[in-house]
Amino acid sequence: MEVHEINVKVYILQDITVEEALEALSKLIDKSFYKNKDLKNFHEENKMKNYCFNSLYPLNIKTKIYEKGCIYNFQLRCIGFKLRDHFLKFLANEYTSKLKVLICQSKNIYKKPIDRIYSITPLMVKMPGSEKIIYWRNGYTEDEFFEYIRTTSIKKYEVLTGEGLDKNLKLFNYMKIDNKKPIAVDFKGKRILGDKVTLSVETNSDAQSIAYILLGTGLADMCPRGYGFMNYQYIR
Repeated sequence: MEVHEINVKVYILQDITVEEALEALSKLIDKSFYKNKDLKNFHEENKMKNYCFNSLYPLNIKTKIYEKGCIYNFQLRCIGFKLRDHFLKFLANEYTSKLKVLICQSKNIYKKPIDRIYSITPLMVKMPGSEKIIYWRNGYTEDEFFEYIRTTSIKKYEVLTGEGLDKNLKLFNYMKIDNKKPIAVDFKGKRILGDKVTLSVETNSDAQSIAYILLGTGLADMCPRGYGFMNYQYIR
């Protein structure tokens, strides 16, 4: 089971703010599924999607706008050849009113011992007992926040592999919230809040396997909408 990373180069047809970028990219990716008869209902199915993506770059720090007429990149990661082949065939040359894909290029992420994973895009959590995404600081502790991350990471691995793991498995030996204040993004006309984290990974084989899978699925919730995209550092 391999994680594939696809570098996507896009041309901007309309100015896009940094807050709008992830939603604009998710609409572009969703549209590609309609072109594939085998996956046309895929993005509407209530199941784990096994892909995630980051935002456009480079960003003009002064304006925080991705400008019309310019070319930017983003990375999309997925698990398995079926999704990889879909994106290489159907996302290439896809377009919306705001974006047009120019080229998609794929590479494998090799499974080697991982020292840490850290957020590139904010992660979103749907805390137990809530029917929608709410910001965790409104009623939950930091310990509960990180416990949710741990348990949902184990669940993602179990769903993907069909294996059962120890529910008390220790995944991370260091956990840190990187932002000083919540990170705001736009989603379906509303402003939602997220966070970026750094997680040092335990060396046991199960923790390492889960960390590797998270590079393809994303961390926590709403990953097919661009949230929870993680970068990684191998053990040196």
